[in-house]
Amino acid sequence: MSTCTVCQKDSKKHSQKLWELHKQVTICEFCFKSSSTHTEELWDMHRRTVETAKSKTRHKKLWTMQVGFGPKCPALLDNNFSYNSKLNMAEWLTPVYMSCTDCGLFLGSIETDHADMLGGMCLKCFMKATDLTGWGYGE
Repeated sequence: MSTCTVCQKDSKKHSQKLWELHKQVTICEFCFKSSSTHTEELWDMHRRTVETAKSKTRHKKLWTMQVGFGPKCPALLDNNFSYNSKLNMAEWLTPVYMSCTDCGLFLGSIETDHADMLGGMCLKCFMKATDLTGWGYGE
């Protein structure tokens, strides 16, 4: 019997994948947080979001950008960017956002942090799916 140093649970309460994830502390490419702050499902959702975005562009290097005063987010170069031109790379970055599994709109930072609990949905779609009302989302 061994105890996980990250979540203090018995190793038998971890899947093999989660045990390996907690043993090696890695940084999430999507939210830049430690793997110890992710559940296995959230880690996979964030990983799939980045992989999907990378598959749609020919530029595979992940950059970091900040839109206004918002949080830093991952970004990829636009397909039309050419390294041979004398263009400013920062102007050609496209942010990588997570989409709602129901309506397709982009998720906010709270929704992406809790996407595993919300089923990948935005708060509005989650409240509709669970018949919750209030806070202006259920109307």
